Amino acid sequence: MTWTDRMSRASFRGFEFLTESHDAKGGRRLVVHEYPGAEQPSTQDLGGKAWDWKLNAYFIGPEYDLERNGFLAKLAEPGADWLTHPWLGLLWVRAHNWSLRESTDKGGYCTIAIEFVPGGETVQPTPDMVDVAFDRTRKLADAVEDDFGLEPMSADGMTAFIAAVHQKLEVLRQVISLATLPLTWANQIKGLIAGVKGDLATLMGMPAAYASAFRGLADALGGGADSSGLADTDRPRVVSRIARVATAKSAVALTGVVATDGAVRRNLLREEALRSRLLVTSAAQVAMADYRAEADRDAALASVVSAIDVLLPSLPDPVFQAAVAARTSLIEALLAQDLKPATYRDVTAPLPAIVLAHRLGVDEAVFLARNAVRHPLFVRGRVYG
Repeated sequence: MTWTDRMSRASFRGFEFLTESHDAKGGRRLVVHEYPGAEQPSTQDLGGKAWDWKLNAYFIGPEYDLERNGFLAKLAEPGADWLTHPWLGLLWVRAHNWSLRESTDKGGYCTIAIEFVPGGETVQPTPDMVDVAFDRTRKLADAVEDDFGLEPMSADGMTAFIAAVHQKLEVLRQVISLATLPLTWANQIKGLIAGVKGDLATLMGMPAAYASAFRGLADALGGGADSSGLADTDRPRVVSRIARVATAKSAVALTGVVATDGAVRRNLLREEALRSRLLVTSAAQVAMADYRAEADRDAALASVVSAIDVLLPSLPDPVFQAAVAARTSLIEALLAQDLKPATYRDVTAPLPAIVLAHRLGVDEAVFLARNAVRHPLFVRGRVYG
């Protein structure tokens, strides 16, 4: 990873802006005393100088003036706040001086040179609850992956074990095919499953490699919701489907000598545990979204929490602690979304959704999701804004 990979987009008071250069100035407050007849002066150190940070923000495009006005309003607010500095990280600062330069070139743009000074007594930034939930979900997946291992098996036992795992992966592929996911997302997951199945004999020889491969599959399944633009109204259905697969007990018939092979049976239980636990982390990732309707949010959350609760009694201590932490942070992050309708209205004569949304002061998309509207042109009954 290079320094360009570690850079973040600049922001102040939550307002993001583009910047391509910066200056920083610090120093020591030194007083040099020169005395008559003395060859050497004495120097008094009065402490460090206050840092001075200068950033050049710029806004460009046909609507740059709207962004400019919003950013200038943030700069004008009194008090200190956090500056996300692309080169220096988080800084607790006050906006001291700024100057604006505009041009009609390039379709219209402006640059704002800002001088920031230390903000005074530092406060710790409040972590974003969604970021905490994602982080704890990743830690749960780490704990699950680290916990996986297999007992030694005979050659016949390994053959039967691989065949059984192959069958379980095929079931998962069929579930993905029937889940009506966006095409690109579904194809990606099915491709990863096919890759794991094709290399199963090699992966099972190295249990850590199999755990890592399935972890990659689970991460792709969880992260695909955002990259494919899955709507918040569709997430409860997808989360519920993944959670059901995670908690379902798969029965695989073993025949012959391996039917009584304890190592094979115990290893199948370990593989099932790995798969179930990682699929729960996938469901949690899909569930984390900005919802417009309380019912959708609550349905997605309930599916994940129920799945975690089913698995908790059988989890070893490290995985148990990670699962409880992930469960708590997911509940806190999603319930922090204020989805309670502010107003409601009883509609007797059918009206278009766009008209009702305007009267209730909400976006039409929010109105449609919140009220589960069946036909946007003929809405009646009690509706919420």
